Amino acid sequence: MSLNLILAARPAVFERHLGGLDKLYWLHKWTGVLALVFVFIHEAIGIEVKGRGATSGLSKLAAEAGELVYPLLLALGLISVVKRIPYVKFELPYSLWRWSHRLMGGIFAVAVFHQFFVRLPFNNSALISTYLTWMGLIALVCFLFSQAAPLLKRRRYRVTTVTSAPSATIVRLTPEGRSLRHKPGQFALLSFGRKGLREPHPFTISSDAEDNDIEFSIKPSGDFTQRLRETLQPGDRAWLLGGYGRFTGARKPGHNQIWLAGGIGITPFLALADALTEDDGDEIDLFYCVRTRDEAVGFDRLQAVSQRVPRFRVHLHISTEHGRLNAETLAATADPKGASFWFCGPASLRRALLKGLATLGKAPKSIHFERFEFR
Repeated sequence: MSLNLILAARPAVFERHLGGLDKLYWLHKWTGVLALVFVFIHEAIGIEVKGRGATSGLSKLAAEAGELVYPLLLALGLISVVKRIPYVKFELPYSLWRWSHRLMGGIFAVAVFHQFFVRLPFNNSALISTYLTWMGLIALVCFLFSQAAPLLKRRRYRVTTVTSAPSATIVRLTPEGRSLRHKPGQFALLSFGRKGLREPHPFTISSDAEDNDIEFSIKPSGDFTQRLRETLQPGDRAWLLGGYGRFTGARKPGHNQIWLAGGIGITPFLALADALTEDDGDEIDLFYCVRTRDEAVGFDRLQAVSQRVPRFRVHLHISTEHGRLNAETLAATADPKGASFWFCGPASLRRALLKGLATLGKAPKSIHFERFEFR
């Protein structure tokens, strides 16, 4: 639980070594699951070990505190872990998930009290007790920092344009003060000063990092994004926190590259393509998979880049006309063997293509993608 709260603070050193905020959150999720498993086992089997308690009264209070928060911890844990109820078309609201997460700090504080004072299961426990105390204090400080950091580090913007494309809402923002520092391919946590849009959500930045303004192309796929599409207006205030992610190495020279975007997964590639120059020596083939031609967000931008940078080629694949993109079609257009493969889109498409390429003996040299399941 201590490690789980430390990860929740998004320490930069952890993000860097884990390979991105998406992987940090993935580890945060599974350390939380593991903590719940151990808490359940602890309660189910009971632990009666002879040891030293601070006082009998304090030990009794610590035991009662543990019993009190146990069902609440399980309930909050299930809300955090279970996004969709099996066999029922119902998804837990993001707001409920977010507020349950905020209560975890208080639950953890009670758990620390319970751990320290109910009974110490080690005869020579001074070193272990000191270690656990520091771990608990560090975790609580990290949790408090994770709640305060957004207020200190976020950048203030103003909405300038809101464009409703067939498959995305394109939002352009102008900074009010210092602009966000980010690289092409990164994402940011975005919130607005309008009712129903104040909770920060992660979205990939689809504009070039050299542009002072910033742009997002957001698919209306949930309550927040649909509300954004219907209510957001020019002049609304916005706050950004970022940039996050390590989907930025697609411009590293040295080998040919395959970029593959599924639907709104084109957003990081829009920024990466805009940043290309004529001096970039790699052969880059971008496969853009959409259901219909109207869903091809930013395709004109990509074509303009392909005219400016000859070694950058765009292949639009429309599934209603050509069927789903498969490994044979991809390999017939560009040779993926030994190339660097960068993917953003549905996981099922990624798995099917990589399996097919391996069967053909055309497996890429390296594979890069990010996990965008943040709960």
